[in-house]
Amino acid sequence: MSFVPENPEAQILALAARTTLSKAAAAKLGALLDGPVDWERLYRMAVRHGLVALLYRHILQVRPQVCPPVWRERLAAEARALAVNNLQQTQELLRVVERLEAEGVPVIPFKGPSLAGLIYGDPSARVYIDIDLLVCREDFAKARTVIESLGYAAYRPIRPGEEDAFLKTQLGFEFVHQSGAFVIELHWAFFYTIYDLPFDPQAVWDRHQQTLFAGRPMRTMAPEDLLLYLVIHGNKHRWLKLNWVADVAELIRSYPELDWKFVLAQARQLGVMRVLEIGLVLAGEVLDAPLPETLRQQLAQARAARRMARRAAHQWIFRDDADPKAFWPMFWYHFWERERWQHRWGYLKHNLKLALTPTEKDRAFCRLPSSLSLLYVFVRPVRILLERLQLDVKP
Repeated sequence: MSFVPENPEAQILALAARTTLSKAAAAKLGALLDGPVDWERLYRMAVRHGLVALLYRHILQVRPQVCPPVWRERLAAEARALAVNNLQQTQELLRVVERLEAEGVPVIPFKGPSLAGLIYGDPSARVYIDIDLLVCREDFAKARTVIESLGYAAYRPIRPGEEDAFLKTQLGFEFVHQSGAFVIELHWAFFYTIYDLPFDPQAVWDRHQQTLFAGRPMRTMAPEDLLLYLVIHGNKHRWLKLNWVADVAELIRSYPELDWKFVLAQARQLGVMRVLEIGLVLAGEVLDAPLPETLRQQLAQARAARRMARRAAHQWIFRDDADPKAFWPMFWYHFWERERWQHRWGYLKHNLKLALTPTEKDRAFCRLPSSLSLLYVFVRPVRILLERLQLDVKP
């Protein structure tokens, strides 16, 4: 079974989800565009996967005359709006980073405008809605003061006396600009302990690099660290969006001298080799990422990773009615992505804790006197079961 469904809309989107087309890919895209295309479905898919700009670019290059005027104009309008938004986001990123660095707060931008500029070569080629910044945990208070001085306010303020606990248990803090146009997510860690991933922020800092972004010097993650982050992030969300696969493929294209030996060694050390393999299988099979031949041979033998990558493609990426909140498909996918039983057991314990810890919805469903509050442990599974059966249960 192919990783990309046979319908023309999925085939077109998979070909369009890259910055440049080979002659063979351009010819295949042209042939597909010449045939019957459900343009409304293609447009919806492109919007959902954050690929409108790339789709519009390649249609103009390959077959501008075959796109119906109404859909060509809608794609053009989306692409123009995206370009304006991304230019504003990029300018704001530069303003914030410049101020933080001037105030003695080292910062590494990742995802968002910096990711688009680094691996796509064009900040307007990718959809993003916020600015993600990595700082050291001990610099949070100073960074917060600087960001608030630039017109931002906390999305959810930290209550007095709880900052230390917040920094130990959370990954980041969200700020919203007073204009409502910009959101900053200030990170000091990458993944919650539920994922059992010792992706050490300090190691990222130790290996970070300097590059030019929009003509200005800026810190960036080493490409090897960025690749591992992207595959872990995409897999955490079960690759629901094709642009997450495109991020991996474009990074590989942008860094032909990538240190694959280091990447594979890190993946083994972190216990995420299967996660890495799933991401690389998707990037190679769906988007023709230029993987080294020895790695291609290794991935060809990675049966579990290939099975899970194919499942992600057909169950979530290319499925119109994909349900990202369906519990059991999500649970089993994340259970089997873990190659170490200790990580599977940790994930199982986390879900058991969630299943047994009462929430406000449980208390609203069945009001009990405080002396019987321990019984909410039994109320919770009943409420969840009734909701799963889609009964009309109201508090």
